[in-house]
Amino acid sequence: MHRVLTILLSLFLSLSVQAQTEKADSAETALPVDVSAYYVEVTPGSTLASVFGHAAIRMSCPSAGLDYCFTIKTPEINDEFFDILFGHLRVGLVPEQTSQFRADYLQQGRGITEYRLALTLDEARQLWQTLDGQVARGLYWDMDYVNNGCTQVIFEGLYDLMRQRPALKVDDVIRETLPMHTRREAVFSVLSPASWLGFFLHSCYAGPIDEEVSARRLVILPSDGAKVLENARLVAARQTLATPSVTPLSEDHAAFTPLMASVLFLLLCLLPYRKIDYVTLPLQTVLLLLFCTLTFFSRSSGFGWNWLILALFPLTAPVGILYMLFHMGSIFSLPQLVVAVAFMIRTIYWISWKKRLFTKY
Repeated sequence: MHRVLTILLSLFLSLSVQAQTEKADSAETALPVDVSAYYVEVTPGSTLASVFGHAAIRMSCPSAGLDYCFTIKTPEINDEFFDILFGHLRVGLVPEQTSQFRADYLQQGRGITEYRLALTLDEARQLWQTLDGQVARGLYWDMDYVNNGCTQVIFEGLYDLMRQRPALKVDDVIRETLPMHTRREAVFSVLSPASWLGFFLHSCYAGPIDEEVSARRLVILPSDGAKVLENARLVAARQTLATPSVTPLSEDHAAFTPLMASVLFLLLCLLPYRKIDYVTLPLQTVLLLLFCTLTFFSRSSGFGWNWLILALFPLTAPVGILYMLFHMGSIFSLPQLVVAVAFMIRTIYWISWKKRLFTKY
């Protein structure tokens, strides 16, 4: 009797395992098999917030009627200049209908290019699951073009897939594609200090942007992200959906350049007239307060110690200018150096006049 019960129990367990296996296989078969992933690159726009362009991941499953672009969003920016430099904005990944995503950027006159990724079905499903997990976390990033820009957020999920391919040396591919060491070098390729916007932003952003970082943290521009994916052989096809119809803010160069303005300012500071101090001293004070505020009090990420403080502060101006000379081209531009020298000249004039005044009395 005991032997009969044992046989019956074994038969029941085997049938139960077989049923569960068939159920799992059936569920696996029921999953969609037409899942596709795309890296979406949007060209730069005509506003400060869009100066570097935009990146997103499009996930499509026609059989299920799903087509979304996963893109980072932030609450409405009230004042673009103030919020980016001094604000503390939070961003997060959100799924947006692809049709709506395209319409928004087409209305802005910006170009859109899609790169269909060469992923296996399992990899595409895993990427979608990862993106859904990021969406569930809500607004958990600080608005930061240096550390948490759209490209870095998008590449978080892509790096997970790349690591699963032993033959793909991600860091080596990035180093070959982007032969640079700091994120300022990456920004230089889009935003030249020869333009007014470049002169201003390169003067404000300091510290973190000049640090030497790992290869993966150098992928901060949407266009660079596309190059990395292509060189990693992760792009199966490329399609340009729209070409830009507006001039990007980074390419809107004025005839009166920062270099011309800085040279004229230097010539003005060379004139031995005390009334010129009524212009230069308040301007020097305002710039010092701006850089000190960004360095010590700004709630926006991406700002650190700004060496221009040494060049503008009267007592440390020679040290600051010497530091600028040793970092010309990598951190500082010629217009910045000329302005710092001009302020130092006016400081020398001011000290000389004060000395004469005290000597007289």
